Amino acid sequence: MPLQSNCTMTFNSYEINDEGIKFNFVCLNPGAGQPTDYCIIISDSELSTISNTLQFKTLVQNKLQRKYRALNICTKLDQYIGQSLVI
Repeated sequence: MPLQSNCTMTFNSYEINDEGIKFNFVCLNPGAGQPTDYCIIISDSELSTISNTLQFKTLVQNKLQRKYRALNICTKLDQYIGQSLVI
């Protein structure tokens, strides 16, 4: 499920770590039951490919979309935590 249309993500902080730069965003209108806080990590190699604002915006949007999809999948997996599988 993609982020809802016209969802405003406000960039509120960043930190530099060994993986790259962690960008933190807040969404004030995420939709019912959706988280408000999101973070993405952009690696040094990803940053080196960016030469303008549009490329940066596209990279951030793609990473936020992927994060949003992953969060939706994870909420469906929570019910299986602690269960055993016979293989």
